[in-house]
Amino acid sequence: MRCESVSEQLSAHFDGELSQTLSHEIDLHVGQCTTCREELDSYARISRLVGQDWNGSQPPPWAAFAAKLQTEHAMTENVSGNSPAARKRQSMVKDILIIAASLAASIAIFTWSWRASPAPEQVADAGHRHLAERPLHATSISFQDTVSLQQEDTELAMRALAKKYAGREASADEVVKQVGFRTLVQSPLPSGAKLISTQLLTLPQCACVAGECMCGPGDCNCVACVCERPDGSTFLVIEQCSGQSVDFGELPVRLVQHGDHELHVTGNEQGLAVAWTANQTRKIAIGLRDLNEMDRLLAAN
Repeated sequence: MRCESVSEQLSAHFDGELSQTLSHEIDLHVGQCTTCREELDSYARISRLVGQDWNGSQPPPWAAFAAKLQTEHAMTENVSGNSPAARKRQSMVKDILIIAASLAASIAIFTWSWRASPAPEQVADAGHRHLAERPLHATSISFQDTVSLQQEDTELAMRALAKKYAGREASADEVVKQVGFRTLVQSPLPSGAKLISTQLLTLPQCACVAGECMCGPGDCNCVACVCERPDGSTFLVIEQCSGQSVDFGELPVRLVQHGDHELHVTGNEQGLAVAWTANQTRKIAIGLRDLNEMDRLLAAN
């Protein structure tokens, strides 16, 4: 087998997803090829990093995970080979390690507990209500499908949201007028990203106490934005008042306390999805790459 073919299948090989015959052929190649063996070893390092247990009553500080990330990043520099194919594989390994280390850092910061978010209840009354007191059981909007679609195509995820929640294009001034606050995307975005599209959405319910938001009368206003990095990759930012509950459906979610923010995090090697509440608004970022992007968005609150 050629290195290029082996490299493309190493992840599936490590996860045990290939046939016995193909796995045997890859094992034979890896046994003779230093470059591919080092690349396969990198997947083992990722597995150890993500699955690492942290002892003690207090978790390591956020900075410790940044240092861990840098260490794992530096380890990829040792992947040998100066050919274009080797450099391509080295770049891929770096990207995977960065994402995995970022997810591991997000996962282990505080009391990580796997939990499947409850499936959203059926909306019995789509009318917007401002209440004197918060209801005990607020209807929750699931963004599980949005997370899955964003991993395929951010614009596709945006179109699906717009179709489901009566979305329409809006200017920055109109957004502020409708939702009553400056959005995250009106501040400098992480990774040099820029805003490329904005949709005003209508969510089915607001459970805010009277005077807490500017949604009513009517349904709950929400803004969804597609942001593009200089390399052409994109991520999604969604914001609305805190009265509309949201979740990530059946995706595994972990809770992280980062500074003043309680983060609800889910993700895989394709990116992170994070939900949090700040300044009486609920925010969701889908498709983040790493800790730096997360921190920049948190700092914009």
